[in-house]
Amino acid sequence: MPAIITGTATAPVGNLQHLGLQAFMPHPALAAWVQCYWVMRLTTLPAAGYRQTLYPDGGSSLNFYFQPGQPPLCHFNGSQTLTTLQLTEALEAVGIRFYPGGAFQLLGQDAPLLQGDAVNAADFGITTLQQLQQQLAATEHIAARLQYLDQWLLQQMQQRNAKSSHIQQVLPVLLQQQTTFSVSELSAGVNLSRRQFERKFLQQVGLTPGQLKLLQRVRHARQLINLNPQQALTDIALCSGFYDQAHFIHQFQRITGQTPGQYRRRKQSQFRMSQKYNSV
Repeated sequence: MPAIITGTATAPVGNLQHLGLQAFMPHPALAAWVQCYWVMRLTTLPAAGYRQTLYPDGGSSLNFYFQPGQPPLCHFNGSQTLTTLQLTEALEAVGIRFYPGGAFQLLGQDAPLLQGDAVNAADFGITTLQQLQQQLAATEHIAARLQYLDQWLLQQMQQRNAKSSHIQQVLPVLLQQQTTFSVSELSAGVNLSRRQFERKFLQQVGLTPGQLKLLQRVRHARQLINLNPQQALTDIALCSGFYDQAHFIHQFQRITGQTPGQYRRRKQSQFRMSQKYNSV
């Protein structure tokens, strides 16, 4: 069975562990494109249900929602705006979380066409997808389902001759919080003109390099607040690559719908509640 991922800093689709979410590592050959697999089994809900905010970070997901007696529904989520997960009934689901550009390499779909939060994957024209849905429905064992996902993606990798593209090569550099490489420098590093680089980047990621960098910086700031809500926001801004506090506040609020201070106060309240619960 693939190794399980733990810790809020690596949560792939929001901090949903309280909803029974588990994350698992993909096959090593897929590591350049797939961040993780996630599994959720939620059997009981309060009367009001659950409401969870999901923040964009440049990644995308292929999700399978199980239903009794038939193959699971399969939707692609490539939304890069703030969304809300509303759960009102029991849920059993598995998903593939792609790094930025990963879905383009393995699924062959241009990222700008997949910006919705529930794109019907049947429209992708992938002939083996229906077989995968049937395989997933035929077992309830997590390990077996993850193995089917591995096998299917490895098959996709071979059929599409997927490889580390120019975009995958520059992503680690681009996503370092403290780097300030220009688009011209990044494109020159992979022997592309700026125009070619920007066109390929948008096709594969669905964002400009600057947009992705900003989403990742805000994501890093949220992770730091989650790990230590007492840390000064000025320190968090600097560690996340923001050197102007007003710019940090403006961009954080634009992407998350709340200021860093509001986000931190909510996390501090959640932390105090958990401490109170654990001390009983």
